[in-house]
Amino acid sequence: MKTYTLPWPLDAGREVPDQLYLPGSNIVYDLHGDPCRAELRIVMEGNQFMVIPELLEKFSARLGRRVEVFYVTLPPGRFLPLIEGRPLAVGNLVLSLTPQVVMGPPEFMQRLLQKGLIQEPRTFTRNRGVVLVVPRGNPLGIRGPEDLLRPEIRVAISNPETETQSYRTYLQALSAVPGLREKIEREAITGRLVHHREVPALIYHGEADVAPLYYHFARYYQDPRFFSEPLFDYVEFPAGQRVRNEYQVALRAGVEEDLPRRFRDFLLSEEARRIYAGYGFEA
Repeated sequence: MKTYTLPWPLDAGREVPDQLYLPGSNIVYDLHGDPCRAELRIVMEGNQFMVIPELLEKFSARLGRRVEVFYVTLPPGRFLPLIEGRPLAVGNLVLSLTPQVVMGPPEFMQRLLQKGLIQEPRTFTRNRGVVLVVPRGNPLGIRGPEDLLRPEIRVAISNPETETQSYRTYLQALSAVPGLREKIEREAITGRLVHHREVPALIYHGEADVAPLYYHFARYYQDPRFFSEPLFDYVEFPAGQRVRNEYQVALRAGVEEDLPRRFRDFLLSEEARRIYAGYGFEA
C-alpha cells in the first residue's frame, strides 16, 4: 500500500535546535512533547490537534508558570492501550506512560467509564459539522454531496473498521443522497489508522478528489497561522452543518493530583471555549 504525507507544521518540538526530521522515516506528528519531563499527560481524540498548543499556552498563563505536557492526538482506539495500562509502539519507540487526562467522544468515554478506567466525563465543546474538502480551485466543480455520485469522482474517507466514530459521522452527513452510501461502501479510498493525517494527504497527492471532513479541518488547512498558502478549498452543505459531535474530558480513574484536575476545569471554562471557537469549533 502506498503511503502519503503532507507538509504538516510542527508544534511542541519546533523550538528545539537539534531536529531529527526525516519524512518517510524518522518523524512523528501525533506524539507531542517530552514524556520524560511531563507533569501533565493527556490522550485525546486526534482531530483537535490544531487547538492544543494555544490551549496549553493559555493554561500555563493561568497557572503563572510553564507546564511540561506530553499529549497524544490519535483516534481513541489507538491510544486505548495507554489508558488500559498497556504499552503503545510507534515504530521502534515504545510508550508505557499512564495518562492523567482523557479526551474523547461520548460513546468511547462511556465504555471507559463502565470499565472503571475514568472518572465521570463532561462535555467541553462540539464541532461544527462536516464539509467536503477539495483541491485548491475545486477543479471538478463539486457543489455538494450529489456530485460525489459522478462516476469520475474519487471519494476518500476514514476507515470504517479502525475509525468507526468519524466514518459513521461522515456517512450520516451524506446519507440523504440516494446511492451515495453504497458508492462509498463500494469504492471509497480509506485511510488505515489516522484519517486526520491520511485522508487529506490522499487529496494533496491527487489520489482522491474529495473527502468529507470536519469543518474545523477545512478551517485549519486555510489558517495562515499554520500554512503560508491554503492547502485546500471546501464546500459546505446543509446536511453536513446539522451533524454535530461532542468532545468530552475526564480524569483517569485514581488520578487525584491537582494539576490534571486544574487542566480539566480549565477545559470546561469559557476561556477554553473561546479558544476552540477560534479554530472552527462551536462558539
